[in-house]
Amino acid sequence: MNKLTILFLFSFCTLIAQTNQHNQLDAIFETLETTGKGMGGISIYQEGKEVYQKSFGYANIEQKIKATATTQYRIGSVTKMYTAVVIIQLIEEGKLQFDTPLSAFFPKLPNASTITIKNLLKHQSGLFNITEDKNFETWMFQPQSRGKMLDRMVANGVVFDPGTDTSYCNTNYILLGYIAEDITGQSFHDIIQEKVVVPLQLKRTRVGVDRPKSTEEAVSHERMDDHWEVVTQYTDMSAPMGAGAIVSTPLEVNMFTKALYTSTLISQDSYQQMTDVSTGMGMGLGGGDIMDMQGFGMSGQIDGFKSLAIFFPEQKIAITLLSNAYESSLQEIMMQVLQTYFKN
Repeated sequence: MNKLTILFLFSFCTLIAQTNQHNQLDAIFETLETTGKGMGGISIYQEGKEVYQKSFGYANIEQKIKATATTQYRIGSVTKMYTAVVIIQLIEEGKLQFDTPLSAFFPKLPNASTITIKNLLKHQSGLFNITEDKNFETWMFQPQSRGKMLDRMVANGVVFDPGTDTSYCNTNYILLGYIAEDITGQSFHDIIQEKVVVPLQLKRTRVGVDRPKSTEEAVSHERMDDHWEVVTQYTDMSAPMGAGAIVSTPLEVNMFTKALYTSTLISQDSYQQMTDVSTGMGMGLGGGDIMDMQGFGMSGQIDGFKSLAIFFPEQKIAITLLSNAYESSLQEIMMQVLQTYFKN
């Protein structure tokens, strides 16, 4: 058997294995769609290219707009990875330091003189989580000024001393978004465009507004008895800002996370600091052992949307699952995907 024949047989067997793998992945999402358990999209990105994509259900069930590969979703707290990158870029540019105190920007906040930028990035500020404010569900749908948000942060106080504990807190990343605006003199929207969207040549990633605006942006759905109904109230993105305001697609989230471990947006040294999860959280992300692989990523939830982005730097694989209607756990679905993808 000559080398050409061996190469042909190897390529043919690889193609068969990939086809079987894709069929098994398709079955997961076709089941979700046919049983009415969820809608959304997934992308798997490996070695710099998309190797699998699946959209399931509707972007808008009332208007009968099917979800496609270009459908955009609110990604919620996955936004925190983007905000962390922006802050790290500003540090690399010498415009900020990890140990800069919060008082340099917002001296009226409690413990401002002892809370550092690094505390904010790693959820160790001790500030009260603003989304647990007792009136949160009454003001989240309305445009919010920075002044109103800061007043609430001051009023809610702190839950522990800076650096003594790790506790997930949206307040941290709202403040980091404000700080980026103050340093650059730009809006958070323009900052994301300049520092993430343009360098990565993204076409469907941006900071959202008060509600989905176009047919390419999914609306979310809630389960009512035996059917899905379109959600009518949406968070005004002036509230979550750097904590949860970005809209994107599964593919473009993967392109972003791939840029992290390839040092495209930040240096390798900064990436190592970003992914240091020894205190319980990294900077804008979490991490741990998944199926004997080191994985990093973030999940999000906002207005009936759910998101889960995971990347495995050693394997050079990024997977993002975004949903605008769900009855199943995204974590459980992701584990099915991982078990299917890595067993072949």
